[in-house]
Amino acid sequence: MKQIIAKIVNAVLKGEDYRTYVLATINQRFLDELQKLIAEIFEYKKRGDNWLIQLMEDTYRKTGKESKFKLLWFGGLNEKTVKNMTGGTSCKEVCLEIGKKNLEAVRALMEALEEEGNWYQLRVIIKKGNSSMELDALETVLFLNIISAMRLTIQGGAWSEVGKQTEKVLLWTIFHLLEVPEQNYILVAEEMKRKGLVENREIDAIVFSKEGKPLTIEVKLLGIGNPEIGDEALARKVDLFLIDRLTDMMIQECQRIGIKVVELRQKTALSEVHAFLDSKNVPCSPPPQITREDLEGKINEIVEAWEEEAENLKVIKKLKKWTS
Repeated sequence: MKQIIAKIVNAVLKGEDYRTYVLATINQRFLDELQKLIAEIFEYKKRGDNWLIQLMEDTYRKTGKESKFKLLWFGGLNEKTVKNMTGGTSCKEVCLEIGKKNLEAVRALMEALEEEGNWYQLRVIIKKGNSSMELDALETVLFLNIISAMRLTIQGGAWSEVGKQTEKVLLWTIFHLLEVPEQNYILVAEEMKRKGLVENREIDAIVFSKEGKPLTIEVKLLGIGNPEIGDEALARKVDLFLIDRLTDMMIQECQRIGIKVVELRQKTALSEVHAFLDSKNVPCSPPPQITREDLEGKINEIVEAWEEEAENLKVIKKLKKWTS
């Protein structure tokens, strides 16, 4: 994961598109999970008819978060869909019930299509070594539903996970590149948010001027197609908002209420962050004037040195010192 994060941080600070690296993570996880699902389907298919119902019921009896995800997938569902259908609940009992109903709905639709006769059929063949088995037309459609549901879950989870991990490392890298003294910033830890030590749970960092004045920073590695993120930033009124891209209208509104916006999808983003911090009397230095290759090497060294547990421990020590 650290290598992926380093590539993303490099891309962001060079004003390049970082999404290909997230997609690479999604594709790898998809292929890994697909192999597991195929293995289960292969074994249950050998047991005869109603193998998918049996697979769902056996998965229902297992414990752990992964079993719930698989139960949803085998029913061709995702958690958001189930919650929308039930008014907010997605317990395993409900997932099993709705999953079975969805299988029957697909079965009825397939029977109607077969009666019409004029439709394309697709059949999946699963092979392992010298063994192979073929899914019939209905089973193939159900299989496609399974992997589609799985892909959606993996995709949403990966964007969220990579985003959360990268945003903090990105800020840490920026502070090191701009030589902000360690005592002049805090990377807000999740524990601080849980304990209510910060009023705004979306704040990612706090920097302090030479006079000790705090400035709040929020990072969102999301694109221009997510306007609600801009609305949220306006509501929180952070001092510095770092985002991939934002609409011109949102940027103007942020400026109107005193929020500095720096779009990361530009080659001068690092210089803009420095200019803002310098204007607020935060001790810092201009970005290093080095080649892109040397900058990449420097960023890789900084990211390699990142240790979240150690950084969180520093934060706790700072808090104890300030509150003593």
